[in-house]
Amino acid sequence: MFFQKLLDRLILLIQLILVVIFIVFEEVIWEGIAQPIYRYFHELHILQVLEAKLQKLNRYVLLVLFLILFVSVEGAGMLAGVMLMQGRVVTAVLLYGAKIPIAAFVFWMFHATESTLLSFDWFRWAYEKILAFFDWIKEREMYRKAREMFREVKASFRAFKEKYFSGEPTLSKRFERLYRVVKKALKGREQS
Repeated sequence: MFFQKLLDRLILLIQLILVVIFIVFEEVIWEGIAQPIYRYFHELHILQVLEAKLQKLNRYVLLVLFLILFVSVEGAGMLAGVMLMQGRVVTAVLLYGAKIPIAAFVFWMFHATESTLLSFDWFRWAYEKILAFFDWIKEREMYRKAREMFREVKASFRAFKEKYFSGEPTLSKRFERLYRVVKKALKGREQS
């Protein structure tokens, strides 16, 4: 009985951690940062040329190239996490920030060559297991509640921003306007 309750709470804690990580990744990192970078990559003409070249590569060469990039990006993310736990916050944030455009490129590369990469049975199996894991997280009641709470926070922040900062120039414009007023006042003082 005691061990069952302990196990249930441990499972609940693990689920909570996974849900929070997933929501932060999905809402903040993916939608806010990586997806716009991915769209930018997707629209670049040079990447359309690169996509054609990647699709002509030998599937084993393509797999090795993809895995090297993927493991490097994921390794950088884990290293950033370790640095964060060691208290090297600035270095961790810089490393994680530097990995995001590369991760967006790897994501683009996967989608550009998905059929070739999924032609490896073990790769397709791993990909399907990862998607099933994400679906499992999204099925949790905790995920739905946390996601709804996150949406409410975003909506409140958006309403606050619109109420207090809409129509107002950006901070740099305000400083620029203040600089011009001060400069004009000083010039008027010098001339009198």
